[in-house]
Amino acid sequence: MEYGPPPLFRQGISARARFLFFVLICVILILVDGRLRSLDNFRSAMISFTTPMVHVATLPITLLGEGEGYFISKVKLKTANDQLLEENQKLSLEVARLREMREENERLRQLVNAVPREADRVVTGEVLGRVSDQFTRRLQINLGEKSGIVQGMPVIGAFGILGQITRVAATQSEITLITDHRQRIAVMNERTGERYILAGTGEELMDLLFVQPSADIKGGDRLVTSGLDKIFPRQIMVGTVNETLHKPGETYMAVSVIPSVELEDIQFATVILTNPNVTSVFDKKDKDSTIRRRAGR
Repeated sequence: MEYGPPPLFRQGISARARFLFFVLICVILILVDGRLRSLDNFRSAMISFTTPMVHVATLPITLLGEGEGYFISKVKLKTANDQLLEENQKLSLEVARLREMREENERLRQLVNAVPREADRVVTGEVLGRVSDQFTRRLQINLGEKSGIVQGMPVIGAFGILGQITRVAATQSEITLITDHRQRIAVMNERTGERYILAGTGEELMDLLFVQPSADIKGGDRLVTSGLDKIFPRQIMVGTVNETLHKPGETYMAVSVIPSVELEDIQFATVILTNPNVTSVFDKKDKDSTIRRRAGR
């Protein structure tokens, strides 16, 4: 035997009736709220009550979005940083190349300005390196017979005399610097016009030879080529007097000279294409006596 509610109660209210009931309630509440604003307090209370729950419910999505944005931003920043670093390296190399080109142009301009007016033909080459010889002071340049280079030709730098060609190959030559112990140059004191013979010592400084104790010469005097040796053109800067010293009992004064060219930091050299028959100072056994006689005139 079954026991239960009557069929009416067991069936309940139909879904359509419930829907219409709630729609009616909503319409009534909307009308009342629109005219009387009586639900504002209730609405505010509900918003205050549900806001924390909304925040808690949306927190995982918010954190996930922020984390994704953080990692995406980090990847983009790293990519941009790598690109900037690469661009910076390229720009640094370009700036270095431009600086080097500007310095080379400046050196070449100084070389052009250093060429004497009477030098009809010159050729400029690059210094390849220093000849490893402890007894001589020589440089190699990338100019040789194919460029018209002949042994004995004078060589100048941006600020004065470098030396003389002493060995020639097809595409290379050797310059013996003015500080070499075998070098002799006829020079003149730019201030007084007095003529002297300048000799290399194999060291940083050079010496003036046969300087009388009564000679008018002092530290700071500029020495230029006199042209009496018929090798180096006139009025090219050679060096500056460093100091003078006259020891009692000595016939001549000791006068040291600083070369006008930084011989340890040379990149370019200009060869003056003089007469091919010019004689090197190293081929004349009586060179010193000849220059001395001329200097004493």
